[in-house]
Amino acid sequence: MLLFNKLLEKSYRVGARLLVHIIYSCDFEGFENIPETGPAILIANHVSYMDGMIMNAACKRPIRFVIDEDIYNQPFVNYFMKMDRAIPIKANKGAVARALAQAKEALENGDVVMIFPEGLITYSGYMSRFKFGVEWVLKTHPTPVIPIALVGLWGSIFSRKYLGRKYRYVPRYFRKKIKAICGTPVLPQDATINNLQKILMRMYEENL
Repeated sequence: MLLFNKLLEKSYRVGARLLVHIIYSCDFEGFENIPETGPAILIANHVSYMDGMIMNAACKRPIRFVIDEDIYNQPFVNYFMKMDRAIPIKANKGAVARALAQAKEALENGDVVMIFPEGLITYSGYMSRFKFGVEWVLKTHPTPVIPIALVGLWGSIFSRKYLGRKYRYVPRYFRKKIKAICGTPVLPQDATINNLQKILMRMYEENL
């Protein structure tokens, strides 16, 4: 069963990679900064519903995503989230505690954990204030944090730019050019939410 699950997970990642390259013209830079083995925390700005797939396409290693529990439990989505060993989280004390415990366990097992520190997909195209989740995880398991800037996704049908509009799901672009820029690891003692947000905003602005 374990081997079967690993094959399913690999197939999902290959499928995600193919789909992303069909939909977008992708430029992935700096992903050699993610260590080949051992624990790491990835963070990125959250622009669209495709962000997770883009991370799977860009990163050679499997990623454990921390994801909103309501999205995690959506029919069909839930199957792939379980396959991806995603970590559901909700804005209440018990759910947050469970998610932090799972993230800590994942890092102890040498996994890569992905956190979108804004906590939600942007409604404006601008980066929202980071929440404290990353700092909470680092308190229990100090780990390098690797920032990733997602550029070019605002305005796609998978973003919230056209939310509520009649033709929201009409594609505006074909194979829109996007970038995922992976920065260098930030040491745990320097990985405050304020510092991480400054670093990620600078990376984003430099690659517009």
